[in-house]
Amino acid sequence: MVVTAGSKRPLGRGVTFVLLGLALCVARADAGTASAKRTPRRPAAAAPVRPLTLEERLLSVARRTPVRSRSQVGVMIAPVGGAPILAMNGETELILASTTKLFTTAAALDRLGPGYRFRTTLEQDGELLPDGTLSGRVVIRGGGDPAISGRLYDDDPWAVFRPWSAALSARGIVAVRDGLALDTSFFDDVTTHPDWPAAQEQHWWQAPVSALSYNDNVVLVRVTGGLRPGGRASLGFYPAHPFLMSLVGRVTTHKGRGARVGVSRNPGSPRVVASGAVGRRRTWSGDVTVVDPPLYLASAFTKVLEDEGITVGGEPEVRTERRSAPMSLPLLHVHETPILPTLAVCNKRSQSFFAEQILKTLGAERRGLGSWENGLAEVSEFLRSLGLDPARYRLADGSGRSRENRATAAAYLDFLQALATRWPHFAAFEPTLAVTGDMAGSLRYRMLGPDTRGKVFAKTGNIAGVVTLAGWIEARSGQRYAFVILANGGCGEGRGHAYQDRILATLARFG
Repeated sequence: MVVTAGSKRPLGRGVTFVLLGLALCVARADAGTASAKRTPRRPAAAAPVRPLTLEERLLSVARRTPVRSRSQVGVMIAPVGGAPILAMNGETELILASTTKLFTTAAALDRLGPGYRFRTTLEQDGELLPDGTLSGRVVIRGGGDPAISGRLYDDDPWAVFRPWSAALSARGIVAVRDGLALDTSFFDDVTTHPDWPAAQEQHWWQAPVSALSYNDNVVLVRVTGGLRPGGRASLGFYPAHPFLMSLVGRVTTHKGRGARVGVSRNPGSPRVVASGAVGRRRTWSGDVTVVDPPLYLASAFTKVLEDEGITVGGEPEVRTERRSAPMSLPLLHVHETPILPTLAVCNKRSQSFFAEQILKTLGAERRGLGSWENGLAEVSEFLRSLGLDPARYRLADGSGRSRENRATAAAYLDFLQALATRWPHFAAFEPTLAVTGDMAGSLRYRMLGPDTRGKVFAKTGNIAGVVTLAGWIEARSGQRYAFVILANGGCGEGRGHAYQDRILATLARFG
């Protein structure tokens, strides 16, 4: 039967079975496809992951530098006595900041010897009369000692002078008619390095240098609030009022407990100005450098003498010229300070005043006069004695305050390797450095994890935009490494420290 278009008769039974069969096939195909989608393919076997080498770990951390793109970072790390395992920008000359102090202190220990003592003498210039009056002066001959202070004497600023006073009393001296003569001829008369910024002259880290110095050549200004708000606070110097210096200004008393006080001194000026406010009966202290270091020492010693009943007449006299034939005067007392404790103050505390005193003393003892030129010449000779080329190290002062102290990280690493492997004084020198977790040094709050605490021996450095660190570290494995990390140009102290710490923590853990 023919079915025409428009016909409404049902399909034949055969056609219906064909259509049902086709539908069933399609359904089975869809079901198979869905089943295939639900069953994940088995992944191919992955290749084993290779652990990173120590060099790769260090490089990964070191590449995340803490400074702007135009700034520069130099990093060198090597096992002690071995080849570098990390060398990043090692041939670019960079500013060293206070890591310069390692050159100064190592050279001083080498050229002067571990038994060296800074020497200050008291001599009698005049006749001792029957009534106990010295008809002349007591001569104090300076030897560059940076530690005439309370630093090594339980913070007692007068402790150094009590044996001096006792020595005069033991000779029967009850009065010094003409006062004190202060011989500073051991050093030249240049007290401030030409590279140092004049605007920072009043700060402790830029204290002047002299063969006769006292209390780091810094005096404290003490401000004590009065009884009533609005009244004047009292002002004074401590531990002594330096000769020729004055303290002026107005500081008021307020109701609170805190203080908002500032002190300032213009370059070259002996006038210190204080201003602000302080709470009732509260005492605020701030430091400022002195102008004439030997006169500061004279003022402090005079105070101790008078407290002990010895009167001092006349004004102190400073003698800067070295006599061609020094007179032999009766010796009243000798004050000595061992070199190793002074090196420790310099390196652990990063005390720039100590560094410059040490450098000039090195020049005076070895070349006849304490000057920056003579001291640096001795540092060059020391480098040469280690088999190093002094031309690779551009040094300008002893502390790193000058931005002209420069070397490459590679050259600095060579210096550290020479110290640790072929210098006979290294065992005595290393304990003078700052140590992580040691409260006596500049690393006291850094790298306190179990792998690094007590394991990093180093010298820190920081001047505007420059953060540096150099020294040695003992890794978890027991292997010791020398390292140099120099960041120059816009590097903040916090970011610089974090960068250094990440590198050394990685080295300590995996080295």
